[in-house]
Amino acid sequence: MNVLLTNSEGDGSRGILSLRGALIAAGFNVLTVAPASSAPRMSRAISDRTAMRMERAGDDDCHPIYRVHGTAADCVRVAILSGMARNIAAVVSGIAEEANIGDDASYSSTFGAAAEAAILGYPAMALSQQAHSSVSGCDGAHEQDFSWSCAVGAELTAWLAASPPPERSILNVNIPARLTGRHLKLTSLSERIWEPLDWEQAETGVDDGWLIHPAAYRSSRFVEEAGSDASAIANGHVSVTPISLDQGSVKAAVRLRAWTRRIIQAADPRLGASDGACAAGCCG
Repeated sequence: MNVLLTNSEGDGSRGILSLRGALIAAGFNVLTVAPASSAPRMSRAISDRTAMRMERAGDDDCHPIYRVHGTAADCVRVAILSGMARNIAAVVSGIAEEANIGDDASYSSTFGAAAEAAILGYPAMALSQQAHSSVSGCDGAHEQDFSWSCAVGAELTAWLAASPPPERSILNVNIPARLTGRHLKLTSLSERIWEPLDWEQAETGVDDGWLIHPAAYRSSRFVEEAGSDASAIANGHVSVTPISLDQGSVKAAVRLRAWTRRIIQAADPRLGASDGACAAGCCG
């Protein structure tokens, strides 16, 4: 089966290369079309005013890699609308090297690329891995081990391809930095509580503006309600949040959650135990 793979960090990032290898090992034919450079937090932004440059990366003719000088959503559109991606069974965006949970998902280029694929009619998944063990903040930079995310990604991709979800829907999957069990949890998006922004007069010699400091973004927190994605990863579980783009239809949302529940029940036992592994590379 054919899979289109993209991400937001660029075609050379460890996350996408790790996932690409896992998908190939699982038997998929993988076409990778990814940004030429990191382009996070662009949501579904596209380049519709200027021509985009695309280049071949590497010499693997069986599983080719292309880089596009644009956004992650651009990559999906280029691959699908140009006819490069043919007979695609699923579109996977990731592995993002930070979590994309709750309200933050709407900012995410990783999620935006999956949403673009869903809009274009393809089963789609956004896969992200928490970079640190704090849900809302950062407790240090560690090299990430993507092995568990790759296992989850390959397993869920197989289900997406074999048993497609309702149309115009996305699986937003987040892997915790600290795994305490194998369990995939069916979740909903959590709410982020924002701290006030700091601002001051710009000291440029010209009284024409202010400096706005976004540091408060990093100190804001998620509401870890039971059943939310923030709660799941805070407790060391994999969060699987189904999102329907048919927002006006309650029936569509109900069908999607029922489909996701069936997939989780089937996939979870196949993944095996995580043995308390630490995806961020540091359990201390």
